[in-house]
Amino acid sequence: MTLRHALLSSVLIIGMVSPALASPAQDLFDQATFLIGFYYNGPAKVPPFRELRRQYQSELDRLCAPERDRCGFDKARQVIARIVQDIADPFTVLMTREQLIDDQRYGAGLGPAAPRIGVWVRETPRGLVVSEAFPGEPAFEAGLRRGDLITQIGGQPATLARLSAAETARNAFSLSYSRQGNARNASLTPRVAEATMRPRLEINNGIAYLRIYHLYSSDEYSTAQRIHDAARQAEQAGVRGMVIDLRDALTGYDSEALLGAAAFTGKGGFIYDRRFQGQDETHTVENGKLFVQAEGGDKEEQSAVEQPYLARIPLVVLVNRNTINSAEMLAYFLQVAGRAKVVGEPTAGALGMSGSAEGPLLNGEFIAVSSLRMRNLDGSPFPLKVTPDVAVVDDLDALVAGRDVVLERALEMLR
Repeated sequence: MTLRHALLSSVLIIGMVSPALASPAQDLFDQATFLIGFYYNGPAKVPPFRELRRQYQSELDRLCAPERDRCGFDKARQVIARIVQDIADPFTVLMTREQLIDDQRYGAGLGPAAPRIGVWVRETPRGLVVSEAFPGEPAFEAGLRRGDLITQIGGQPATLARLSAAETARNAFSLSYSRQGNARNASLTPRVAEATMRPRLEINNGIAYLRIYHLYSSDEYSTAQRIHDAARQAEQAGVRGMVIDLRDALTGYDSEALLGAAAFTGKGGFIYDRRFQGQDETHTVENGKLFVQAEGGDKEEQSAVEQPYLARIPLVVLVNRNTINSAEMLAYFLQVAGRAKVVGEPTAGALGMSGSAEGPLLNGEFIAVSSLRMRNLDGSPFPLKVTPDVAVVDDLDALVAGRDVVLERALEMLR
């Protein structure tokens, strides 16, 4: 994702929609279809915005028939969600204002705004498998760890919906879980996460393990700087290799992924290929500094890490099907530079595109549109996803049984 979050005014949008705005639903539908049809530049076949409207107008008309000119935003949102689903591009998604606020908090080095217990989980028929328990948050403090299986929440079978409802209520609740077959219980009170989602470095038995949760940044905080700091600390500790874990990692900023990769590559870059002629941008990194050059313009420094470092230690990067966008880019930059072997599953499939959160929409939400195609500096396109050098399924059953098979394979490669 790019650094820009476009805030297009309703005046601008209204000037581009049909002259007769029949209902709130029609207004929202017209606005969203313009943003998608005008800016989309991704791999899916999306028609121009007027044709896109014609294609889905009958569905909106059907939903709005009982209310006619009083038809509300909720009906249009159903159709917009259908359009996004039909496009089937993992980067193009509807986003709530709360999600954008969370992005801003990640950029400040904080966790999300809503209270939580501090776990990432994957839902299975047996319950919720903990894929991450964040140190410093309630679940970790209560003893939960990666690989635990949450079986009950408040005495009811554990589901994602039930966990979300318990966190939203903000009250203490009981939780039952098992660790390798041994039953355990905990009482947890959700709270707002502070600095718990910054890169986390562990060094054990001569191997450094760096867990990265996202690639966001701000004027006050830089994930890339934390990566450089970790590379320095690990190499100075004399480790024989490093594992960078990007499994389930969120997106962030493409420039931050490039700056972070430079802790191991020293240099690199990419091109933003816009659909409009003469609007491409080239982003390069040298000596910890990020430069941007507009097509036909001069190269200008945009940002930098304060204390750059270039590590020479061997690297293995872990990815899975949920590693997305800017996190995919970090893995890709290290892989194509020959600096790391990638282990795990093919990634989410948002590597070859980028863009911004466009809006706000009339209902207060935003839409992220794949408006930029990613290219290498030689002009060749990025693949849509990262293909691991060593394919290993991120096996949840094995994880519940006490084995992280992807990490095990990485450690074997660094022996």
